[in-house]
Amino acid sequence: MTPIGGYYELELTRGAHRYHTTPYTFKSGRSALHYILQLVKPSLVYVPFYTCNGLLESFEAAQTHYLFYEINHLLEPDELPELGPHEYFLYINYFDVKRQFVQRLSDKYRDRLIVDCTQAFFMKGNGWSWFFNSCRKYFGVPDGSFLYAPQHINLSGYSGRNEQYLVSHLITRFNDHVQEGYRAFLENEVLCGTEITGMSKLSEYLLSNINYEMVIGKRYSNYSYLDTVFREQHLFPPEGRDDCVPMVYPVLLNKPVSRKLFGDHQVFIPTYWTDVRERDYPGFEIEKLVSDHLLPLPIDHRYNQVDMERMVKLIKNLT
Repeated sequence: MTPIGGYYELELTRGAHRYHTTPYTFKSGRSALHYILQLVKPSLVYVPFYTCNGLLESFEAAQTHYLFYEINHLLEPDELPELGPHEYFLYINYFDVKRQFVQRLSDKYRDRLIVDCTQAFFMKGNGWSWFFNSCRKYFGVPDGSFLYAPQHINLSGYSGRNEQYLVSHLITRFNDHVQEGYRAFLENEVLCGTEITGMSKLSEYLLSNINYEMVIGKRYSNYSYLDTVFREQHLFPPEGRDDCVPMVYPVLLNKPVSRKLFGDHQVFIPTYWTDVRERDYPGFEIEKLVSDHLLPLPIDHRYNQVDMERMVKLIKNLT
C-alpha cells in the first residue's frame, strides 16, 4: 500500500542504463562469495596469497577451509593444482587485465572456478564458472555486487535488500571534502560485510543512471595516456586489451613510496594490500614486493588527461 502524505523521499528515478544482465545481486563481494561457499560447500578452496583479508572473511563466515597459493610476476600461479573431490580454485582478475588467463582457468576448472572480479566490474560471467564483483569500488554507491553462476546451477535461498549502509561519505565527497568523509567510508566498508542479502534499492537506482559507455571510454583514454609515460614500468607485459576495462594503471616502482606524500598534494593512491605483509607468512616474496612497490594509478571516469598530466608530474617529482 502506497503511503499518502507526509514528508518527501529522495527524488531519484530509475534510469535507462544497465550493464550487468544477471538477476543475482548482493550487498558486497564478500556477501556474494559467502553465498557461493554456503551453496557449494567446498571441502577446500585454493586462494591467492596476494589478496586482502576482506576476502578471507567470507571463508570464516562460511567455515570453509582454504589454502594459499603463490603467484609469479605475471600475477599467475606457476603450477595449477589438480582438484580433489569438492575442491575449488579461486582467482582474482587483478585490475581487469587478466581476462585471458581467467578464460584458461575456466576451461580447466569449469564450475569449480570462482573468479573474484572486485577489481574487474565490467567482466561478465561466461556460463561455466562463478564470477562476482563489487560496485562501490568503481562508482559512488553505498553497496552492491553482481553474481554470475554456472548456467546449470539454479540459485535460491536468499532474499531482501540491504538497508544497513551509510551515504554520508558520498555526500561529503560530493561537496568536495575528500578527507573529511574518509572515516564514514571506512565505517561503511564494515557494513558491507559477509551477511547474505541483496543490493540496496539506492545502489540499484544510482547504477541505472550511469552512462557505462562514457565510463569505459574515459578509462581507456586515461589508461592509454599513462601507457605512453609508464610503459617500461608497467607491472608486467599486459595481455591484449580486448574487452578488458582496466581498474587502474599498475606501475611497479623500484622502491616503496609513502602514500602520504601523494595525499599532501590531493592525489589519493591505494595500496594493494598491506594485509599481505602483515600476515607475517614466510615466503610469498613476489606478493610482498608487489604490495610494497606497486603504484596503482587511478584512471576512472572522473578524470581527464589534464588530471593524468598532474599526477604524472607529481610522481616524477616524488620518485
